Amino acid sequence: MSIETLFPEITPGNAAELERFGDILKQVWPLKAKHREQLKYDIRDMSRSLTNERAERRPDYMGEARFLSPYLCYFLPWNLYRMSRLFGGMELDIPEDGEITDLGSGPLTAVIALWMSRPHLRGRRLNFTCLDRVPKAMQAGLALFNALAGDTPWRIRTAKAAFSDRIQRKADLIIAANALNELDWSGRTARPQAEKLARHLIGACKDTGRVLLIETGVRLTGRIIAEMRGQFLAQGFKPIAPCPHAGECPMPATGQGAPWCHFNLSVKGAPRWLELLSSEARLEKTGVSLNFLYLSRKGGKDFGAVRLISEPFPLHGGLGQYACSDQGLTLVDYGPKQRPLLPGQGMIPQWPATPRKDLKSGALLLPFKPAIKEK
Repeated sequence: MSIETLFPEITPGNAAELERFGDILKQVWPLKAKHREQLKYDIRDMSRSLTNERAERRPDYMGEARFLSPYLCYFLPWNLYRMSRLFGGMELDIPEDGEITDLGSGPLTAVIALWMSRPHLRGRRLNFTCLDRVPKAMQAGLALFNALAGDTPWRIRTAKAAFSDRIQRKADLIIAANALNELDWSGRTARPQAEKLARHLIGACKDTGRVLLIETGVRLTGRIIAEMRGQFLAQGFKPIAPCPHAGECPMPATGQGAPWCHFNLSVKGAPRWLELLSSEARLEKTGVSLNFLYLSRKGGKDFGAVRLISEPFPLHGGLGQYACSDQGLTLVDYGPKQRPLLPGQGMIPQWPATPRKDLKSGALLLPFKPAIKEK
């Protein structure tokens, strides 16, 4: 039986805010005609620097003019779309006068996406502390937020700080979005770094505080998230989502070809102006991906649920879909004409008495039973 989905479609209100953001960009970050003509090339150059040429990129690259404009006009809006899809399906009931710390904030991406996607929070007094090594990016983001939100009870404080610098106020929610991948995770530094970071973030949380890590859904970030998850568990924090259990991660992205936990999402509801800009830059998108981890001391419900992770693929004359469960790596086996669930959906399984294993992946095979009712 299906119990939930982590990534509901963009609401009409959220879609309207993403569409309006194109006009806000023109107002807050206007480009001269020659710079607007150059923008598509700058976007392509920056895309290469964020992927194939990562090693050549300076740590504080966001402060450079050649990077900031393409980031604000292209990468920021796509990240707002990603996070809107995520925030729309999460439990994020931050209390009045709540404290939110945004680490590696950049142009306040998480703050803007939270305002766009969770309208029930817009009237609450919330205090945001945004920390980043590049003040110029945060200043641009703050100008964009103010133009978007207008008169708001949200209070935003920005400060130049490294990821590991001391956090002054205990937080109800700590967000680190697209920030962990900026650190060096090579060789033997990964585990000690994850242990130190987990201790740092846990120490900055209130007793009821939560931590949300978000990345863009590539194998490297899958490994980072899995490493951080292990250290959080060792220090007393438990997953709320996406993990349906607090056991060992069956998708830790170790080894070539090994599965890693990430979600591919459609771009339905993305703003038209952003799709046109993507086409100009020859970086059209048919989907976006992300991986994330949401934790607290209490954790989420642990009642044997299964979380669908991958997109469906051909299997045994029907379809299959990789999933995560407290039994380990799971392969949901759909019969002919059965409609698969979406990545991110959860289900209550009906396990066979003696589950078989998939010979290729070693995953436990779980025959799919159609949902009785939806929540």
